[in-house]
Amino acid sequence: MAIFSRLTGNAKVLICCLCVSLSAQAEVTLTVTENSRLIEQTQLSAPYYILPTSAMRKVNGVIGAEYNSYLSGQLMTYTWEMIPGISAKMAHDKALEELLTLDAKVIYQCHGRPCGSSNQWANQVFHQSRLYGLDSEQSYAALKQDTTNGPNYYALYSTERGNRKVYLHLEMIQGMDN
Repeated sequence: MAIFSRLTGNAKVLICCLCVSLSAQAEVTLTVTENSRLIEQTQLSAPYYILPTSAMRKVNGVIGAEYNSYLSGQLMTYTWEMIPGISAKMAHDKALEELLTLDAKVIYQCHGRPCGSSNQWANQVFHQSRLYGLDSEQSYAALKQDTTNGPNYYALYSTERGNRKVYLHLEMIQGMDN
């Protein structure tokens, strides 16, 4: 009998840990991505995360964002290949609209060539070469959402490649300002 009560006690602890773990893994779902293919999803601790809050420019011989927010926390990333018929701008605008309905506030946004080099966004910022597309067909927004558990920050990027494939990328960091 003592063994049985110890096993059920351990099972209760395991179930509680599992529930806490699942609730900590907040999923981001966007209706614009419902029929699209989720290419990549990751979750990891980010002790040093840079959120660009300006366009990519060449400053002192180095291409990068002139202004950044430095953050740390739990990072979740999502990359979708959008279904044919949805443009990069449409995907970006619909995703941005959904984030704004969650009381997120835009810190910075750009569309097209004023964002800078798509190559830099894809490879230096998001570390995903598949996001390298046409400079004229890219959009980016940095957002902040205040919650009772602390701030959430979002980096939303969309692009259309030369082969007409459209990608939407979202990074969400739950954590504290540094």
